[in-house]
Amino acid sequence: MRFRKPPENRKIRMRLKITAVLLSLTALWGFAAWVTVGDGWNLLQTSERDQTAGRPTKTLINVLQDERRASLVYLAARHRNAVPPDLSEQRARTDQAIARWRRTAKDAPGDKIQRHVELTSQRLQALTAIRNAIDSGTIDAAAAAKPYNDAIDAGFLINMANAELDDPDISADGRALIALTRSRELLSREDALAEGLLTARHMSGPEATQFAQAVGLSRYALEDAYGQLHPSDQGRYDAFASGASLARLRTLEDRLVAQSRSTSRPTSITPSQWETATRPVLAQLDTLVDEGGDAVVKRAQPIGYGVILRLILIAGLGLGAVVASIVLAVTTSRLLVRQLRRLKIAAQELSERRLPDVVERLSRGEKVDVAAEAPPLQFGDDEIGQVGQEINRVQEIAIAAAVGQAEQRRGFREVLRNQALRTQALSVQQHHVLDRVERRRDLDPEVFGDILKIDEVATRIRRHTGNILLLSGGQAHRGARRPMVLMDVIRLAIGQVENYQRVNVPRLDDRWLSGRALDVTSLLAELIENALSFSEPDTTVEVTSQATANGLAIMIEDKGLGLRPDQLEAVNRLIADPPPFDAASSSRLGLLVVGLIARRHGITVTLKGSAFGGIMAVVLLPNALFEAEPPAPSGGLPRREIPRPDEGPVRQNGSLALLRTAEPAPPALRVAHSGDTGPQQTPPVRVEAAPPAPEPRPAEPEADDEEDVRTTHGLPIRQPQASIVEQLRTEQAAAEPEPEPEADTRSPEDALRIMGSFQRGTRQGRADARRAGTGEQPQVTADEHVTVPDDQ
Repeated sequence: MRFRKPPENRKIRMRLKITAVLLSLTALWGFAAWVTVGDGWNLLQTSERDQTAGRPTKTLINVLQDERRASLVYLAARHRNAVPPDLSEQRARTDQAIARWRRTAKDAPGDKIQRHVELTSQRLQALTAIRNAIDSGTIDAAAAAKPYNDAIDAGFLINMANAELDDPDISADGRALIALTRSRELLSREDALAEGLLTARHMSGPEATQFAQAVGLSRYALEDAYGQLHPSDQGRYDAFASGASLARLRTLEDRLVAQSRSTSRPTSITPSQWETATRPVLAQLDTLVDEGGDAVVKRAQPIGYGVILRLILIAGLGLGAVVASIVLAVTTSRLLVRQLRRLKIAAQELSERRLPDVVERLSRGEKVDVAAEAPPLQFGDDEIGQVGQEINRVQEIAIAAAVGQAEQRRGFREVLRNQALRTQALSVQQHHVLDRVERRRDLDPEVFGDILKIDEVATRIRRHTGNILLLSGGQAHRGARRPMVLMDVIRLAIGQVENYQRVNVPRLDDRWLSGRALDVTSLLAELIENALSFSEPDTTVEVTSQATANGLAIMIEDKGLGLRPDQLEAVNRLIADPPPFDAASSSRLGLLVVGLIARRHGITVTLKGSAFGGIMAVVLLPNALFEAEPPAPSGGLPRREIPRPDEGPVRQNGSLALLRTAEPAPPALRVAHSGDTGPQQTPPVRVEAAPPAPEPRPAEPEADDEEDVRTTHGLPIRQPQASIVEQLRTEQAAAEPEPEPEADTRSPEDALRIMGSFQRGTRQGRADARRAGTGEQPQVTADEHVTVPDDQ
C-alpha cells in the first residue's frame, strides 16, 4: 500500500488550524447575517429609491410628454400656415424638471439605477438639436417625436430597476405600477398624434391608420396593467375606469377613428374638444400611479422590519454559537498545545542533544547504553499519550540505529584503513623490487623504459593509497621529518601525477616547509592532476608563487574548459567545509582530500576563473607552515662537485616533472629523486660536503682532465661508490664506462643507458646512506637540501 508524502506547506501549527476553523465558522455566520441584512436593507431602501429615482423620473416623463404634444401641434400649425403656439414656456418647464431630476437622481442607490440615469441624461442632451429643427420647420412629426420617445423609454428603465426588490410580492406590485405608467405613455403618444392631426385638419390614409393603431395599443396596455395590479390598486383603477372622463375619451376615440375611415366628410372634432377629453384621463392615471407607489412603500416597510427582526434572532443565536465554539476551541487547543509541546521538546531533545551526543561519543570510541540514553517518557493513556509512547519507541530505535551505524562506519573505516596500509606495504615492496630491477645493467633499453613507466604508475598508486588513509581517518605521512624546501615540495607533487611534462614551473620562493606539513604535496598533486585532467593535451599548466603578508600563495592555472559560477561556488564550499567521508560524492574525492589537508594546516584553497578560460587554484600557505633553513646533518655524506653546463631550461624525465624555468637556472643545481619512482635525466650538479664533517672527501675523483668525468653533452659520468666512505663500499664492480660517441651520432639507446646509469647511481647513494644509519635521504631542490620522506 502506497502513501503519499504530505507536502511541506501542510506543516501548520495546531493553534493556526483551530483559528482557521473558527474564522471559517465566523465567516459563514457573517455571510448569513449579511445576506439577511441585505434583504431587509433592500426593502427598507424602497422609500429612498422612490423619492430619489422613481417619482422624479415619473415627473420628468410627464413634462417630456407635454413638450412632445406641444411640438407636434406647433409643426401642424406651421404646415397649414396658421399661427403656431408659443413653445418657450413649455420648454422652460421641461428644462426646470430636467435640472431637478438630475440633482435628485444622482443620489439614487444602486449601480444599475445609476447606469440607467446616465443613459437618460445622455438622451436628454439631444433635445437642444431637435428643438432647433422644430423651430425651423425642417422636420416632420415622426422625427420630431423620436428624441422625446427615446428619453422617455430610458426613464422607464430607471423605474424598472427601481422595482427590482428581493421580496417577490413587492417587486411584482412595483412592476404592475410601471406597466400602468407605460400605458399612460402610450395614451400620451396617442394624444400628441391626434392633436397634431386635428390641428392640421388632415386625417386620412396613413395618418388615420397610425392613429387607430395608437388607440388600440393604449387600450391594450391599460387592460394588461390592470391585470398585474395589487387588489387594492385594482379597486382604485375600477373607480377610474367607470368614471365619466374615461368614457368621454373612449367616445371621442371611436368617433375620430370612424370619421378618419370615411373620405366623404371631414372630422368634426376640434383640438380643444380632444384636449378637454384627454387631460382628465392623463391626470387620473398619474394619481393612480402615485397612490399605488405609496401603497407599495407602505407594504414594503413592515416586510423589511420583519427581515431585520429575523436577522437579530438568527444572528444572535449564531453569534452565541460562535462564541461558545471559540471558548471550547481555545480551552481544547491549550490542552492539546501543552501536550504537543511536551512531545516537541522530547523530539528536539532526541534530535538536537541526545542523538548527536551519542554519535559524538561513538566517534570517540566510547560505549553507549541504549536504555540509559533513551528513558521512556510519560504522556498519559489518551491519544497523545499513545503518540508519546511511539516517540519512546522511535528514540530507542534511533539511538540503537545510531549505535549500529557508528559501529558499521567504524568497522568500514578500519577495514579501509587496514587495506590501504596493506596496499601501501605492497607498494613499498614493489618499489624495492623495481629498484633492484632498474639497477641491472643487462636490461634491454626498451624493457628499461617500460620499467620506468611502471615505476611512475607505482608512484601514483602510493599517492592514492595515502589519500585513502587520509579519508579513512589515518595518517598518510607518518613519522617526524625534516623541513623541505618549497621547490622540492612542488617537484614531489608534480612527480606524482600523469602527464607531468605539461607542467611549467618557474623558479619559486626558497622557503623551507615544515616537516609536519609535508602532506601539502598531496594537496598540490591533487590540484595539479585536476588541472591536467580537465585541459587539452596540447596545453600546459602553470605553477607560480607569490609572497603575501599572510604567507605564500601558490597559483595553479590551466587552460581547460572552466566551470560555471554555481559550480565554482559548490567546489569552493566543498573545499572550505569538507563533509564526512560517508557523505562525500565519489566523483570528488580528490577535492575532499584537498579540503581535509587544508583544514588540518589552516591552508586556504580557492578556485576561480582563469583569464584563459580555465581554472586557477590559489593555495595560500600560512607563515606558520614555514621554518628557517635547518642545519645539515652531522657526519653527512660528501658531495661531488660537477660543473653545470651553460643551458637554459632543465628537462627532467621519469617521475620528476618536466620543469621549464622562466628564468636562467642558478649556477649550481642540486637534484634528487621524487618518490623513488624512476630515473632522472638531470643537469650537472655540484654536491658539496656537509659542514659538520671533520674531514670531507674530495668532491671529485681524480682524473686527468675534464673529459674523464663529463660527456660531450655536459652530463656527468657516474663513478660507482665514489662518494661514500670506505667502510660502506661494497664489492660490486663499477660498470665499464661507455665510449663517448660523437656529438651528432649518439643513438637513443646510448642516451637511455646513460640516463639509467645516473639514476641507479643516485639510488645506490641513498640506499647506502640509509644503511649508514643517518635516518635521512639526500636532499634535492633547486638550491637547498631536501629530505625525501620514505612514503613519498
